[in-house]
Amino acid sequence: MSLTNLINNLIANASLLLVGLYIISRLTKLGVTTKLPLRRQVTISFLLAGLSIVITLHGVLWNAQADFQYGFVPIIMSALYFGLPGVRITYVASILVLPFILSETLLLITFLDYTLAASIAVAFLWFRERIKPARDIRIVNAISLGFISLFSLLNVSTYNQIEMYVMTLLAFITIGYSAGYLLHIVYGGIHKIQRSERLISKYKEAAFTDSLTGLGNRRRFEEEMKRVDEEVFNGTQDVALLFLDIDHFKSINDTYGHDAGDAILVELGNRLTKTARTDDMVCRNGGEEFSVLLADCTLSQGFVIGKRYLRQIAETPFLLPDDGSFIDVTVSIGIASTSESKIATSSQLIKKADVGLYVAKRSGRNRLGKWNEKKAN
Repeated sequence: MSLTNLINNLIANASLLLVGLYIISRLTKLGVTTKLPLRRQVTISFLLAGLSIVITLHGVLWNAQADFQYGFVPIIMSALYFGLPGVRITYVASILVLPFILSETLLLITFLDYTLAASIAVAFLWFRERIKPARDIRIVNAISLGFISLFSLLNVSTYNQIEMYVMTLLAFITIGYSAGYLLHIVYGGIHKIQRSERLISKYKEAAFTDSLTGLGNRRRFEEEMKRVDEEVFNGTQDVALLFLDIDHFKSINDTYGHDAGDAILVELGNRLTKTARTDDMVCRNGGEEFSVLLADCTLSQGFVIGKRYLRQIAETPFLLPDDGSFIDVTVSIGIASTSESKIATSSQLIKKADVGLYVAKRSGRNRLGKWNEKKAN
């Protein structure tokens, strides 16, 4: 076989593999870093099994005199993506279908190909944790070249001249290793980018998270208010804003200590989060003040939710960490909504909710307050 034919066959098989993987990724929305649920993994593993069979039936033999198959490649890929379950599903599904579509001779060779590939893939998974992720492609490339060398040795007798056999094998290994090394460089670059993105996301999340309660902090609240300016006031849906402040919190700290105060802040954050709807956002704005941004909510709907918060907080005492006793805690809440005619920016929304909180405090605490011109003045 000439070097030109060798390269043509390699390109043909690589193209068939890449097209199949592209179709599978489009059908299943398979991402490079996506952690997929088991059902999706099973679906993709069955599709990879189908791709193995397609490559076995329609792939080009790298040596026209040697029955060497490429169907093992998707099995190795299932090992990289889905681990041991993916290898089992891909291998078993392929083996069950093959007897119906292959001749006895080709079936035996393919069975040996697939079994050896699955065995090496399982062995690879056993020590994968000791390997840096960027080396995965290099190891898979070594496994593939190992297959090539093994099966070419089994077919060495089909060559008329041993020199031609050696040249063909060396040419294929050189091409295969070069392609694998290129993949390694690309994969390593992608891995570094993804790692950088994860670190940036981690630090960004830490910058927007309150260290005590785990809720969003003031910076997160301010970012969300920017989104309200950009989306809510230009859209059709309204939002409501609740400002909550723990009543007599300074007295709690002075009487029971700061540890008790911190425990109450954490528990209040948990209760607010538990009561909040899926699209609502709860933040600790600082000190004993919390905020809840109610998505798709008018002023009247916000009143119903705000009263629910008041009732749930007041009716259940808070546990003190030191002696295991309980104390009653109440909050005052100020409310404002974009559904009000005089609110056209997030700054106005914040100001009106803050005034509403002031009204609730001045009216006796443990209640819901709303801005109005008479009380504000």
